[in-house]
Amino acid sequence: MMVFILFLLLLSALIVFNVGPQARYQQRGSYRIFPRDVAHWFGWAGFLVFAASASYSALKRGFPRSIKTWLLVHCMAGILSLVLVFFHIINKIQVLRPGFFISFFTFLLMVVIVVTGILGRYLRVRVIRDYWRTLHTPLTVLFYFTLAVHILEKMNLLW
Repeated sequence: MMVFILFLLLLSALIVFNVGPQARYQQRGSYRIFPRDVAHWFGWAGFLVFAASASYSALKRGFPRSIKTWLLVHCMAGILSLVLVFFHIINKIQVLRPGFFISFFTFLLMVVIVVTGILGRYLRVRVIRDYWRTLHTPLTVLFYFTLAVHILEKMNLLW
């Protein structure tokens, strides 16, 4: 339910920022769904929520009695960050260019991390849980590395 409410808020932001006589000039391209600046804010918000969800490892050690609560917050934050980052990357989906490879690779890693996290949490099959332990954490490390490259590249600090 919370994800649905957040989706409606994001949809209303889409309508608010794309209505009016200045909408064409704000978008900086006819293919954009969101103005470029709004899309960047979705990306930063998704990053902050995803980074906050990573605090689960520390919190479960500090508050061991509420592990189930922290795990639920961790999973919901992962899903919310995936939605926010999807809204960040949706402008690039419509016009694909070779320069967007690192963006799509980072997004794909994020999708795999969130999906494997949910599968590892809610499926009780032993094979899947063993596979999850060997996959989820290394992919998360790789994700943060590619995310750093993505951010530095878009800020023109690389290449």
